[in-house]
Amino acid sequence: MPRVKGSSGSSDGILAVDLTFRIIEALAGSPPGLGVTELAKLLDATKARIYRHLVTLSRSGFVVQNPETEKYCVGPRMVSLANSIANGVDLIVCARPVLIGLRDKFGHTAILTKLERDQIRVLEVALGTSDFAIMQRVGNTLPAATLHCTALGKIALAFGPEHLAQEVLARPLKKMTPNTITKVGALKQELGRVRKQGWAIVPDEGIIGFNALAVPVLDANASMAAMLGVIGATRSLPANPPSDLVKALKHAGETISSALGYLTERGQSKLSARQR
Repeated sequence: MPRVKGSSGSSDGILAVDLTFRIIEALAGSPPGLGVTELAKLLDATKARIYRHLVTLSRSGFVVQNPETEKYCVGPRMVSLANSIANGVDLIVCARPVLIGLRDKFGHTAILTKLERDQIRVLEVALGTSDFAIMQRVGNTLPAATLHCTALGKIALAFGPEHLAQEVLARPLKKMTPNTITKVGALKQELGRVRKQGWAIVPDEGIIGFNALAVPVLDANASMAAMLGVIGATRSLPANPPSDLVKALKHAGETISSALGYLTERGQSKLSARQR
């Protein structure tokens, strides 16, 4: 391998780059900002090193300092860069191996969907391997009238645009089965539970004999970018889903969200503020 001109055998440059990214990550995870001393303690570095990095990042517009608090936070250039990266990420490419992994481990059909106005469109599917796999096709849509009785729909209502939930709750809720939630108060409680636990389930609520489990996929702005779920027969996907399936699905959603630039700490605080 050719040597980079002017390069030395020292790892100082690599360490400097590593510290730079750790500073940016720390600032991104703390919207109010952090001071030099706080960063030094958090990153186990000297205040002098932290300050030198902050000066360089400030000159480039990647961080800014609040003149009143003297704390630093992510600057407009970093926000612009993050948005450019997130917009360039192919959601389906990121999700495909995740869907296949879920399908191979649990046998259920795994599905990635996206909210389009008031309906849900299927973006990608990994067909289940069990004897009673549920068929779904890319391009299919779930109509607005069923958002309250599908797992993906509940995720859309709980984590999607607030006006959508308001519109659905303002109109009669269609009764699809004896288990469908049709009372506004009960649906509000259900959506609150979905937000708190981070997943939704619909045993026999949309169609007798069928169930689904779903989680949100969030983008760099902590907004819902898509919905991820598994679907199956209630005999193989019960009303009380296995804890390992819930954990795996939530992790899968977080994996795709991370690829879109979502930061957990910042996103959680933003979502918790959305309790309706």
